[in-house]
Amino acid sequence: MGESHTLKTILRQVVEVAHFTDCSVLIQGESGTGKELLAKLIHARDSRPNKGDLVILDCSTIMPELSGSEFFGHERGAFTGAVAARDGVFALADGGTLFLDEVGELPLTLQAQLLRVIQEHTFKRVGSNAWQRTSFRLVCATNIDLWKQVQRGVFRADLYYRIASFVCHLPPLRERPEDILPLAYYFLKECRLNQEPPVLDAPVQEYLLRREYPGNVRDLKQVVARMLCRFAGQGAITVGCIPPDDRPARTGSRDAWRAADFERTIRVALARGMGLKTISRESEKTAIRIAVDANGGNLQRAAQRLGVTSRTLQLWRAAQRQENK
Repeated sequence: MGESHTLKTILRQVVEVAHFTDCSVLIQGESGTGKELLAKLIHARDSRPNKGDLVILDCSTIMPELSGSEFFGHERGAFTGAVAARDGVFALADGGTLFLDEVGELPLTLQAQLLRVIQEHTFKRVGSNAWQRTSFRLVCATNIDLWKQVQRGVFRADLYYRIASFVCHLPPLRERPEDILPLAYYFLKECRLNQEPPVLDAPVQEYLLRREYPGNVRDLKQVVARMLCRFAGQGAITVGCIPPDDRPARTGSRDAWRAADFERTIRVALARGMGLKTISRESEKTAIRIAVDANGGNLQRAAQRLGVTSRTLQLWRAAQRQENK
């Protein structure tokens, strides 16, 4: 969910890899950026006939003494407490997709065992002498730089190359601010499924755009949920709906919105030979598009936010339709 060019490019690449190949995928990104959602998208767009299930295993929660059973499964009586035979994730993911979250947490011994299964497509349950075959698409995720782990010697290079046929870097929310308001409105709809979601007034939109999100998209979702808890149910969501502990300090001038990213964008445009007219025109088009989207397509509210007449936006929309013909 989002409008940024960065996100759209990532999604296009991921869908192509998922649909047209069977290669393994490594997703890297900070906590809360949506790595598990991306894994689910890869599985959904996988075009294999009679595709199996998506099996998820969080490697950071595996207990060392039970790690063999989690991956390989076990036979009855294989160890104390094994009162019945059990399939591990290698068997459960056969014909489907195995998603290993936080793969960087795997100890070296398990890395070696995982590599063997990926290469040979066979494994044995704990306590068994019989080999079983398995075939699955492997998707891994981590919030650390896995290549640096390889260089430090705590992650096997041969396993890295096996799981990283395609590497996807999910950027943090601070690097794609265009996605903040579309995501906020999505979460509003999600929280009020059977009701018309409220709009966000201009100060709240500005607050969301300027806020830091150390927890990324998950953090934004919680912010929206906290505001809804204070929302009376009538009109727009206002600054009064923001919990006191979350409210921004009343500091800074009106020019504080000119963040470093804005200046960097202008520098890139100038470096690529764009003139002032082109930069101004593209800035105006982007501002109008964002305002229209943020107000649910309502041109009158968008015009008020932009300080122009609704007639101006009607002419702009007509021009856009003409360009697209």
